[in-house]
Amino acid sequence: MEKNLEERADARQIVVEAGMSDRPEYYSGRGAIACDLNDKILEKVFQGIKIEHGDEAARQFAQMVADIPKLSATDFLLSLYRLEGRDWRWDKKMMGNEKGVYVDGPTDEAKISVGFATIAGALCGDSSRDETGYIRGEFLRRHGIQDTKAMYRVCFFEK
Repeated sequence: MEKNLEERADARQIVVEAGMSDRPEYYSGRGAIACDLNDKILEKVFQGIKIEHGDEAARQFAQMVADIPKLSATDFLLSLYRLEGRDWRWDKKMMGNEKGVYVDGPTDEAKISVGFATIAGALCGDSSRDETGYIRGEFLRRHGIQDTKAMYRVCFFEK
């Protein structure tokens, strides 16, 4: 029996059930690191979307994961929320240019705190970390999707 719109879990609920914070600013400036986002979390989100929104929505999610150049948790969440907002239809044009940075909070003081934490992380070099291949590699193989970033490396750098 199909769920009606009010009964379906939204992207934020699915992310929390997968073990992540639903706040992109929580991960801001930390780079693409496997302690924030990994294959197990991606699979849990995929399965949650599949259960709540169907096979096609889950396929669109998997393509989104493949298309994000640097898969930081911040950019992942922002892209996921855009995907949901577009009725689970992915288009590469939906990708933002956040570069792993997002500052938000319920008050101005909270926004300032997040901003300072993001700056501190960037100064320490955290934002330059990129474990994208490790984060999504197994997930993409499991779902039969070519990692476009890995394909670029093979085609242009390993000849």
